[in-house]
Amino acid sequence: ALARRDWNPTSPNAENALVPPCVEFSSCGGVQMQDISQDSIIFFFCPKASEAEFVEEALLKSESALEDKLQLTIFVNPLLVDMGVTGFGLAGRMLRERLIDNLMPTYYLRTLAWGALTRIYPNQFTVWQEDENSDDGYRMIKSMERLPSNPEVEDIYDIENGFASDPEKQQG
Repeated sequence: ALARRDWNPTSPNAENALVPPCVEFSSCGGVQMQDISQDSIIFFFCPKASEAEFVEEALLKSESALEDKLQLTIFVNPLLVDMGVTGFGLAGRMLRERLIDNLMPTYYLRTLAWGALTRIYPNQFTVWQEDENSDDGYRMIKSMERLPSNPEVEDIYDIENGFASDPEKQQG
């Protein structure tokens, strides 16, 4: 939704099809000062909960094969926890402890019916609500150090909009 709003490449007006100011490009070129020939990057694109065992196995194999060489692992839109597949029980909890809890989300975007949940490392996770009175169309309603669960995100929205009371303020 944000991309459609800010970037309209199919616009008949060429000026509207330009890259919007919220999109930045950067070069990684320049002089290499270190030997990077032994470094590796592993990409996982949209891994699902049903593939979690394969992902974990691939990570363990690459770690043991690469030993002390630099390894960067990137997950793009992972959905490794799905209660319908991993379940609420011991298997799901163990998967989270072994694999997911050790990951650090650096860029995170989850669209919501009423806003978005974002993170751009090293900043905190932020919950945004659509706001037609805001210049950008969104306003931040909460900032957190950790990724909030789905119920927490809905509670943040409900508290902000007066549908629920804030338990932190009630404890006084």
